[in-house]
Amino acid sequence: MMIFVAGSMSVQPAHIDEFEAAVAAMVDGVREEDGCIHYSLLVENRAAGLVNVLEMWESEEKLKTHLQTAGTQAFFGRFGPLMTGMNVQVYDALNPRGVPL
Repeated sequence: MMIFVAGSMSVQPAHIDEFEAAVAAMVDGVREEDGCIHYSLLVENRAAGLVNVLEMWESEEKLKTHLQTAGTQAFFGRFGPLMTGMNVQVYDALNPRGVPL
């Protein structure tokens, strides 16, 4: 079952440029991981340190594998202490379909 990871996180504003550079350095590699369909961490409000999170994975198992990679562990080891909040959830995609335009 395809899943989404979505929500927001807050990083201390003094470190948002460093955070954004680290994301840019790792994003292509994450997108190449087995099971990754979409991956983005986008700074929405630099002054507040607000970051939007949107990921799509083929399965929860593939997401769990991603979360255990050395790169992901190092990223959260580096930026976890600089995060002031996180509201991110995993959602099951039970009935995906195109946008009815």
